[in-house]
Amino acid sequence: MADRPNSSPRISVVIIDDHELLRGLLEQALNERVDMQVVGQAGDAEGGIELCGRLRPDVVILDSLLPGQQGPDAVQYLLRVSPGSRVLMFSGTTNPLALRRAIGCGARGFLPKSAPLREMVEGIQAVHAGQIFCGAGTRRLIQRIMQDLPGNPHEGPLSNRERDVLAGIARGLSSKEIAAQLGLSVFTVENHRRRIMDRTGVHSIAGLTLLAVELGLVAAPQRAGAGGANGRPSSGADVAEST
Repeated sequence: MADRPNSSPRISVVIIDDHELLRGLLEQALNERVDMQVVGQAGDAEGGIELCGRLRPDVVILDSLLPGQQGPDAVQYLLRVSPGSRVLMFSGTTNPLALRRAIGCGARGFLPKSAPLREMVEGIQAVHAGQIFCGAGTRRLIQRIMQDLPGNPHEGPLSNRERDVLAGIARGLSSKEIAAQLGLSVFTVENHRRRIMDRTGVHSIAGLTLLAVELGLVAAPQRAGAGGANGRPSSGADVAEST
């Protein structure tokens, strides 16, 4: 049953997955809603990237394992041709290394294929609003990733100062703002930022924000909230997690 009508524009969605039946069922389910519309679908990365370049969808549901090119690699090309799109990674794998790559590639959401439709809808709404979405089934994998990161076993994967800088990044602060808050030079903060990325293998703000949540450095709201102009926040990156 479709939701009650509203005056907001429908969220345009492109589905990229090599399983035709799954694409069709997901398109049918999402199109029954009044707030979403699937505007296209593709069965491989090359076709999906070309499609997104033409359609510029609000949200892209992307399989993490595609023929010819894995999802994390496809995200980078996709965001070049459609920089305004938000990518929700849809994964059938439980491999922590695969998820770690996805976190670092610029995807805004991570959802297992075993997730119910309700969780998919929540994920689409969250990433469209500018949030980072973490499906219930992926949180345990992210925790494993954090445990496997290299670092001093006595201090954890990151030092206390690096954790402070990571928290500032997750709150949307610039290096200058973090430096003022911590009483450091901008140069020192930039060094910490690079070291955090090197040690974690995560180079996107979305991924760093998600890791900050897993470390308990910033709080994760339980429900997706409204963004700023055009449904996107002006700064920072909220994190929504499925309950």
